[in-house]
Amino acid sequence: MGLRIEYIIVVFLMVVSSSLVLLQTHSVHPIESNASKELLFQNFSLIELGENGIAQQLSASLAIKDKRYFELDDINVTYQKTQHLLAKKARYEEKFIYLTDHVRLSRDDGVRFETKALTYSLVKGSISSHKPFVLEMNESRIAGDNLHYNLKSKRVWADNIEAKIIVE
Repeated sequence: MGLRIEYIIVVFLMVVSSSLVLLQTHSVHPIESNASKELLFQNFSLIELGENGIAQQLSASLAIKDKRYFELDDINVTYQKTQHLLAKKARYEEKFIYLTDHVRLSRDDGVRFETKALTYSLVKGSISSHKPFVLEMNESRIAGDNLHYNLKSKRVWADNIEAKIIVE
């Protein structure tokens, strides 16, 4: 009167088969994401080499690569090792870097510049800001808006200037 192993296997298979049939199964199609973020980088750097070594360097604590641009945090753009453009947030798209949130430019010769937002053209080597700005050189202070600054020629022009210039 013993149970044969074949009967136990048949009963087991019938239970499994009936539970598969009774469960309401359905196919799930993969969801396509509309998000276009592709890569995340930490301690990100881009370097442009020139004839005398590094011409420009961009570094950020965090970079998110999207299909058409990079979103950057804590950015530092260094031009010819003498001019440093800093901001909390930036967007690098094609040949432009759009900087926002506590934007500062400092040069090794003591010139300092601050604004809320500006655009850096990599091709032209110039920055522009339509927000109010403050530019300090030694003890001189210039405030205004609609600033344009050419990094190569070091020419600056702006609108609505209010200045205190000290010449020694």
